[in-house]
Amino acid sequence: MEFRVLGPLEVQALGHTLALGGFKQRAVLGLLLLRANQVVATSELLRALWPDEHRPATARKILQNAVSGLRTALARAHGRNAPAQLLTRAPGYVLRLPADNLDVSRFDQRVAEGRAQLEAGRPRRAAELLREALREWRGPVLSDLVEQGIDWPEMARLRQLRLDAMEFRFAAELQCGHHQAVLGELITLTAAEPLRERLQGQLMLALYRCGRQAEALAAFTSLRRTLDEEYGLEPSRELQSLQQRILRHDPGLVLAAPAAQEHLPDLAAAGRAVPTAPVTAVAEPVGSPPGRAPAAGSLPRPAVAPARPAAASAAPAGPTAATAPERVRRAEADGPTSERRDVAVLLVRASVRPSGGHAVAGAQDALLHDAMSAATESIAAHGGLVVGSLGQVWAALFGLRDDTRSAGPDAVRAALAVRDRLAGRPDLTVSAVVTTGGMLIRRSPKGPDSAVSAVGVLLDTARHMLAEVPHGRVYVGGRVVTDTEDRIAYQRVAGGRSTGHGLYEALAPRPRRAPAPGTGHHEREHELTVLTGLLAHSRHRRVPYLLTVLGGPGSGKSRLLTEFAGRAGATDDTLVLRPAFGGPTAPAAALLDAWRAAGRPRTAVSADAALAALVRSVAGPGPDADPLLRAVLAPDGSLPGASAPAGTAMGCWARVLPAAARRRPVVLCVDDVHLAPDPVRDWLEALAGSATDAPLLVVACARPELLGQRPMWGVGQHGASTISLASLPEPRRLPVNQSAVPPPRERLVVLRPDSSCAQLLAM
Repeated sequence: MEFRVLGPLEVQALGHTLALGGFKQRAVLGLLLLRANQVVATSELLRALWPDEHRPATARKILQNAVSGLRTALARAHGRNAPAQLLTRAPGYVLRLPADNLDVSRFDQRVAEGRAQLEAGRPRRAAELLREALREWRGPVLSDLVEQGIDWPEMARLRQLRLDAMEFRFAAELQCGHHQAVLGELITLTAAEPLRERLQGQLMLALYRCGRQAEALAAFTSLRRTLDEEYGLEPSRELQSLQQRILRHDPGLVLAAPAAQEHLPDLAAAGRAVPTAPVTAVAEPVGSPPGRAPAAGSLPRPAVAPARPAAASAAPAGPTAATAPERVRRAEADGPTSERRDVAVLLVRASVRPSGGHAVAGAQDALLHDAMSAATESIAAHGGLVVGSLGQVWAALFGLRDDTRSAGPDAVRAALAVRDRLAGRPDLTVSAVVTTGGMLIRRSPKGPDSAVSAVGVLLDTARHMLAEVPHGRVYVGGRVVTDTEDRIAYQRVAGGRSTGHGLYEALAPRPRRAPAPGTGHHEREHELTVLTGLLAHSRHRRVPYLLTVLGGPGSGKSRLLTEFAGRAGATDDTLVLRPAFGGPTAPAAALLDAWRAAGRPRTAVSADAALAALVRSVAGPGPDADPLLRAVLAPDGSLPGASAPAGTAMGCWARVLPAAARRRPVVLCVDDVHLAPDPVRDWLEALAGSATDAPLLVVACARPELLGQRPMWGVGQHGASTISLASLPEPRRLPVNQSAVPPPRERLVVLRPDSSCAQLLAM
């Protein structure tokens, strides 16, 4: 007989599930199982079932009937020799059963064994035991009783034990080098438990080892801000030490080769594994406590760090490996460096619109946080780097790479993208300013994207300019206009006290001129114009559209799809997904790979975190989001719990993609649809036909046999059309024997009246 409380209450006997009766009877059994082999007083059972003010006069009788019913059910399953016995013991009852017959006991035993193995320096065995322990969980504790209002202290204790077990398991997995495998779980769990510092540290370490240093530092900044604003606290010394080591790219954070690895200390010990050198000349970090404002004309240290070369993460182990002191000396040799270079500065100011009532401070902070996340994505999509924030103002730099010619245009396009993206929010107002000039950029270590701080009078100029910008406008300086007027439309602003060159308002990017016929760089320029027009129609009308491109071999449909995807992705805030549905990868996993591939480099919010936030916005708060997260973020089952079936996962994506399109236009480019499975074809048709109020363009390329397989493809849908491509003409080639023969030379013959026929023939 097996009793399960880590999930819905369940009793298995001889391969069958016992019927446990009504709610009161199940609740009595649940509490007795949570205190298995302990006497539970009758008064405690009564308080657990009824509040004192609502307890009926017949409560004791109802309790006695419930106990009697449970005894009958247990005896019917095993008779008098049942391994579990419900006995009367003063002052109440006790349920006696072997430890192996209760999932809670098995969970506790495996966790204890796993922790012992972890402390003994055997992380692989520890990870196996902890995974086995966590497999006992089938959902929230007594989830069927929770739905009817039950919430006992014992249940909260078990929830905390599960979180502790997951942290120990993550520690073991990280020591084994499985940071890629646990990253998705860490992202999801830290979003649900943002104040667990050990969990946040494990996320930072996993992100750093996956080459996502910027996001690792962003996680620390977010935790630091939350602790400071809500509790007036600072992160623990271990977390602060880990942040400093990430900023320095401490070689001790890189895991040794598995063959030579015996034991890697936990997060707290990792902070002491390699001696740390003091960090000097570093600007005040973002989110510093009140009263410690940055110096005038300086930006806070950005929450980003450069990626080390791949070879650094694969350092050889053994006698030839560098010792710890040598690694420290190398890290000190790559100390901070400074250089003066031309950059573009973008300052964005967001304000909460005043309403009839007084807005709650927490609600205002949440609005500003959402606005900053959206602005960060737009800035990163245009090659910028958010380097700090102060109140409602965020600063970004453009031109940190070696090629700074596009810094000004990129900064203005990013400002316009942020303005347009947040313009539809009735609760926010946004203004921005862009200026260019020289600044002192401090890097640590050397690298194009490793700015630690930026100092210069250019920041003061930008701040003064921002004070003159009305809500909903983007102003730029005169030098920016000179560099970008061929790509951005401007108008002069009266006044302009901030700069001697005057102020201009950026209106919109200038439309790109279509190449003249025959001069385009793509042989399908006409079809590309049709595709671009359909995307503009879907964006303007906020309607979905299904476009099918049919063509045989040699028609260039794949090249057409690639060219259109590149052009669509170059427009402001358009998400282009190219899943490979015809390959061996499962459809849901192909969509997840396409989502991750569409993420821009150096984005502060990772693709997985953005997708998780989008899924939660679709599912709403509560446990309903967990199955959706498993289906979308972990089609391979890497998140806790069983993975969702492929059909269920694709159904979840059918809810997520329209939600993403409502935030910014989505283009789904699918090639070789004639090779895709029938469920994928059904999904594509339904996606384009069922989405509402969403600029979602589905471009499906296939050979003409698709219509033979699906004669009714796209028929009956309001937004659906088909383009047929003829084969492209082969380029004319000269025969081999003529390719080397030079063309005949022209000769000018002058005939005189006295010329004879013989002279003419001789010529």
